[in-house]
Amino acid sequence: MEYLKRFYSHVKGMIWFLKLKNRQEISAGSIIEKQAAKHKDKALILFEDRMISYTGFNEAANRYSHLFQKRGFIKGDTVALLMDNRPEFLIIHAGLAKIGVIPALLNNNIKGHTLVHAINIADARALIIGHEYLDEIKKIRKDIKLKKPGTIFVECEEKKIKVTAGFEDLAPLLSSEPVSNPVIQPPINSKDTLEYIYTSGTTGMPKATELKHQKWLQLGYAAGGFSLRALSTDVQYMCLPLYHNSGINIAWPTAVMHGGTFAMRRKFSATAFWDDIRKYNATLFIYIGELCRYLNNQPPKTDDGDNPLKYILGNGMRGDYWVEFQNRFKIEKIIEVYGATEGVGALSNLKGVPGMIGRLTAAGIRMGEVVKYDIEKEEILRNDKGFAIKCKPGENGLFLAAINNTNPFSGYKNNKDATNSKIIENIFRKGDRYFVSGDLFKLHKKDYVSFVDRLGDTFKWKGEVVATNEVSDILSRFGTFEDSNVYGVTVKNTEGRAGMAALTLLKGKKLNAATFSKYVSENLPVYARPYFIRIRKEKDATTSFKQIKSHLQNEGFDPQKIKDPLYFFEPSKEKYIKLTPKVYADIQKGVYRF
Repeated sequence: MEYLKRFYSHVKGMIWFLKLKNRQEISAGSIIEKQAAKHKDKALILFEDRMISYTGFNEAANRYSHLFQKRGFIKGDTVALLMDNRPEFLIIHAGLAKIGVIPALLNNNIKGHTLVHAINIADARALIIGHEYLDEIKKIRKDIKLKKPGTIFVECEEKKIKVTAGFEDLAPLLSSEPVSNPVIQPPINSKDTLEYIYTSGTTGMPKATELKHQKWLQLGYAAGGFSLRALSTDVQYMCLPLYHNSGINIAWPTAVMHGGTFAMRRKFSATAFWDDIRKYNATLFIYIGELCRYLNNQPPKTDDGDNPLKYILGNGMRGDYWVEFQNRFKIEKIIEVYGATEGVGALSNLKGVPGMIGRLTAAGIRMGEVVKYDIEKEEILRNDKGFAIKCKPGENGLFLAAINNTNPFSGYKNNKDATNSKIIENIFRKGDRYFVSGDLFKLHKKDYVSFVDRLGDTFKWKGEVVATNEVSDILSRFGTFEDSNVYGVTVKNTEGRAGMAALTLLKGKKLNAATFSKYVSENLPVYARPYFIRIRKEKDATTSFKQIKSHLQNEGFDPQKIKDPLYFFEPSKEKYIKLTPKVYADIQKGVYRF
């Protein structure tokens, strides 16, 4: 019986994915209202010692809808949101979405100048912060530019926190608002903007990507129904950041749209993971490969396979530990997917072929192509007619995602140049349009593809793409360096590449490791911090001042091979220490946890 129900979910997911290419009076808010009417007192969210029912969630979201309507916010306005993983994040997201107000979902790892930039490009009329970020916002408030009324609201999580002048405590404001569903005319539809979600892309500071209700709904049906075959009886475990595409646009709609339960945790914990899975009787999990690697590296236990987890879906599951992970924890199905934060070019590996990120065809739709690309010249190779040349099985090339009604690309807010740089036309025929992913794929038989690398000055660490130019800019602001050359290096037994910076000191300057450590901790998110520092006497650059990185990457961070002074950002102490041969040996042994 369960098999038939899951098959029905699979078919329904495919049908609705295709239907949503057309404008419809359906939205994230209307789905939540529909599910609240259907499931009422059933648990929607489980979080620590709290249970929030479908009805309770909907009513809490409605209070936000009414408050912001009363404050004069209208469809198309933006409100920036900075908060840790907790139910209030989702409640605010839903409450704003119901009235067409667009939440800009700030990465809660960014700080200082980068955070200011992310807030300011959103053109927000207000900022909502969790109490946990009150001190950080106070530091940068003078640089934050909000449109009128320019209010900064604080959500205090039912804690007794004194909100200082210039900030508004949400709790007393919400308490008097009605819990009825808000009315907005005309109703929000699938083509309206739902949210802004941030990406660093290949270069530069964070960009705010516009995602419509259509994409949220499509991902809920495609990932949740077509791929995961989710049921209302499923409990989905969630420990990924909600500001991230995987959290807010895959995990969350999967739970809501299929009437399931969403079991949340503030942050991922490898030691607590399986206890939580058993505690909540979780059957589904949305992953990134790095988390699975952490779990796989935990000491084996006799009850590893004794857990309720059935299906997991995500990206970055490397082929070298895929089978081991699946067998060890008795996972029925692993579904590897691929998709840009921009919401275009989603691929899915439904057959569970280890090492593959998906197929070029999804739900009967061609999602994109892998084309031949000259890395040195940084250009797509074309035939004598001027069209791109498709790769053959066994060849590496650039992935281009088709842009159409089913697979739209809405662009970046207040960044026309960046938007245009991601769109390329006349690829296979006159008038066609494709999204430039910036990712190199290897094409395999039956249109399967595997991930090879990122183009440009980027690397992936902790599941996040790090823009080296952005990090370099922030390091340079420290004021001690003439040049900051940032790149990624491989660390034994870790996934992705850790940040490293080759720094050239200004004449007469010395590196104050303690002061620099504090600066890095305050201004860079964990995933973007350079774990290794190399002090260079000369800049590594061409005559045209373009930084050279390849030889630095190849040399790595071995102090026995490198004569330059080396430093290591000790993770537990959050400070730079000298990288000695002993420290290097301990890194290789896995003594330090990254």
